[in-house]
This record gives sequence, structure tokens and C-alpha cells, in this order.
Amino acid sequence: MYSSDTVTREKSKSALFSGAVPFSKKQNKILNIFFYAVLGGTFLSMLGIILYYVYAYASLHSGAHSFDWLLGIFSDFVEIMNISLEESPYLVEDSSYPPLAIAVLYPFALICKGVLAKYANTDMSVDELTSQVILHPQFWVAMVLFFVVCSAVIIFAVILAYKLPPVQSIKVGIIILTSAPFVYAVMRGNTIYFALIFLLLFLLLYKNENAFVREIGYICLVLAGLIKIYPLFFGVFLLCEKRIWASVRIALYTVGFFFLSFFLLDGGINNFEPFVQNLGGFASNTVRLGAGNNLSATSLVYKLLGVFSDNPSYSETLNIVSLAVVALVFLFSTALAIYTRCEFSRFVIASATVILLPSVSYFYVLIFMLLPFMEFIRNYDELDAKTKRLYTVLFFIVFLTPI
Repeated sequence: MYSSDTVTREKSKSALFSGAVPFSKKQNKILNIFFYAVLGGTFLSMLGIILYYVYAYASLHSGAHSFDWLLGIFSDFVEIMNISLEESPYLVEDSSYPPLAIAVLYPFALICKGVLAKYANTDMSVDELTSQVILHPQFWVAMVLFFVVCSAVIIFAVILAYKLPPVQSIKVGIIILTSAPFVYAVMRGNTIYFALIFLLLFLLLYKNENAFVREIGYICLVLAGLIKIYPLFFGVFLLCEKRIWASVRIALYTVGFFFLSFFLLDGGINNFEPFVQNLGGFASNTVRLGAGNNLSATSLVYKLLGVFSDNPSYSETLNIVSLAVVALVFLFSTALAIYTRCEFSRFVIASATVILLPSVSYFYVLIFMLLPFMEFIRNYDELDAKTKRLYTVLFFIVFLTPI
């Protein structure tokens, strides 16, 4: 006889994998290739990181400071937790994060409140503050909780959205946890995790037969956009189905919730003007535009202009050309995403666009490539040989940690 605990586990298992669609032999084969490659690549990277840290530690003792950038690992997580506890993140800390992106880390910040208070009156950079905070156990409780909760929700949402069977669910979950974009996102501790969570919930709910559930899905897309604005581009999935009124409601929700979100912080709507100023400074910062890990279209323009000019940062040409390029990318991508008949292509276009549009688009934005990757696996049997080869190589480039 089954115990009550066994019955409960069986029910939860059947609920999670109810409606699971079995994988074909070819789908299993390509999934296994990515599974072993990504897992093996991350293991090799871990060995390399250990050797790198040993070398950095030895260099530090010899007086070198070229490895000080290592102090900034987890810096986004520490910075956002710190500013979420400030009276006004936009006046005191000159933050450029949207209010909801700050508010979602407030529960984790409460765990580290005493630790952060210890360094409240010290004059330290974000990297220096991070290097001190990570020495306290409270930080690791908050960080592990953040990682476990976000990763679990993302994996469960993917399982439900793509109707994965149990074995394939485990493999996809491990790929998610060990792929390069997610490893980088963890290193930064960025709130982009929450943007992906709400985007996945939108994709899971927006086709539901129940109108109320669909509306919740629309609100999830809005919340994703309030954390990182670019996921709103996935609204093209509604436009391609001619759901014009739903798209209008999402636009109205976004504007309304955006202004209401300022009341989550001390100072309320008075934070709006300094937020806009800080965001403008962040987006036009030439150090960020020239960074090697910035994947945006604006960054590409900046780097190309740098080939022909010693000082592109002060050139009107930069503003004009970058604005024109971003506008063209947006309009061209929107038209393609709406009118393509291939769902896989629509996911590729939407994910690529949210990477290219923001002026500062670091490697962790590549976590949105998880969506076209899952479409690639699910539609693998229907794709032609050329498309299979091309996207297999491209996804390897995105997901392999050593690369």
C-alpha cells in the first residue's frame, strides 16, 4: 500500500509532467549533444577558474592589481540589495535600475541588512563593497536563496511551457544551470533572472482559453518589461495573431504600472526625474559602450566609429548613426517577427532584438536565447539540414562556457 506521502509525490509528479510530449530519436540525440557538451565545457571552465584564482592570488601578493576586477563578482546583486535599503536609490546612489528591479531584491536585502549597515558610512566602490559583503554568511544565504528560487521557477516554467518528459526535463535543467549566459548572470547576480521568469509565464499563459488567465499572462509581460524594458518586444507574439486590443492594454498597463512602481520606494514619484537622468548617463557611458562584453547595436556603432575617429564619444555622428541603427533594427525586426509564419524564426528574431536594442547589453542578456533554443529542440525534426547545422553551431557559441 502507498503511504499518504507517496500518493502526494505521485500526484505532484503527474501534475508537473501531465501532457508531456515524448522526444523523437533525433530530438534526444541533439539534446544529448548539448547536454554533454555544455556540462563538460562548464567543468573545464571551473578547473580554469580555479587556476586563474590561484594565479590572481599570487599576483596580488607580489603587488599587482590587474586582477582587481575579480572583486566585482556578484556586484550587481550586492549593489541592488544595497540601494534597495536606501531612502532614495536615485538621489543617494545615482541608480539607473527601474523601481521594480530594485524592489524584487528587497526581501533578499533584508537578510543582509545588518551586514550592509556595517559599511553604510564607508567610502567604497561597488566592487570594494562586494569584496567585503561576500565575507559574511548572510550574503551567501541570500545569494543561494536567490539562485535556487529563480533557477527552480525558470526550470519548472520551461518544463510546463514545452511539455518536457521527466528525463529530458533533468537534462534541460542542467543545461540551463551550466550554460554560459546563466553562469554569467549568476556571477553578476543580476535581476534579469526575474525578467526571464515573467516572460516565460507570459509565453505559458497568453494562449490559454481562459480570458482571466490570459490577462495574467499579459501582466507578466508587463512586469518583465518593468524589470528590463526590452522583453516587451515579445508583444509581437500578440501582434502576429492580430490581438490589437490586448497589445493596447499591455501598453496601458506598462505606463500605469511604471509610474506606480515608483511608490514602492521612498520618495514616490519624485524619483522619476533623477531616475531618467541616471538612466541617460548610464546608457551613454563610453566605458560601457566600448566594453568587449557589450553586445548591443549601439556598442557596435561606437566601436566601428572608433576605427575612424580617435574620439567618437563627443561626435554627433555617434548619436545620429546609433539612433538610426537602433530604429532600423526595431522596425525591421518587428515587421519580420509579425509576418513570419515560422514560430521558431519569431523566437529567434525576438530574442536577438532584445539583445541588440538596449545600448548596454552585457553577456547575461543571452539568457533570452534559451527560448529559441527550446524551440530549436522541439522543432528539430521539422527543420531542414542547413538550418539544423547553422543553429547547432550558433547555440554552441552562445551556451559553451569556455567560448
